Amino acid sequence: MQIDRVKILKNTIIIIISLIVILSLVLGVLNSDFSKLKKYDIKTTTSKVNFFERDASSSLNSAMQVSVISATEANLGDFVFNISGNEKLIANISIKYKPINETDSWFESSSNAKDEILKKGVILRDATIDAMLGYSAANVNSEKIRKKIKDRLNDNLSKLEVEEVYFNQYIVQ
Repeated sequence: MQIDRVKILKNTIIIIISLIVILSLVLGVLNSDFSKLKKYDIKTTTSKVNFFERDASSSLNSAMQVSVISATEANLGDFVFNISGNEKLIANISIKYKPINETDSWFESSSNAKDEILKKGVILRDATIDAMLGYSAANVNSEKIRKKIKDRLNDNLSKLEVEEVYFNQYIVQ
């Protein structure tokens, strides 16, 4: 029976390396100060995550929210459109409007028009997106698309009429 010296040497080296790893782990645990570790409560961490998610979603919602700027202007928010293949259009769109009923008096104001814009904000954004479908980068900021958006918005409004559509920001990527 021959003794295989190479096999014995390999096994000895593996055992020595294993002992060194185990001893270094034990030494590390013994020298550690676990009293400095913080205990996390599940409720605390989820509330922090919800706060950050809420903060990010609120900034996104504010960019997508319809707002009334003045008695004759409203901002429809930010839009991202896919146009002509891989290109994207990033636009901020505002409208200039006038109430259909011109009989504003001291007792009756144009707040009905403002209320309609705010209540139908999602519908107005959808109509704007629908009007922008199928356009390329070359003709997005043309008078034709502005008229199409204006017509789509006027189809959905009853107390006011959109006079003009403005592209406040216009970026093609």
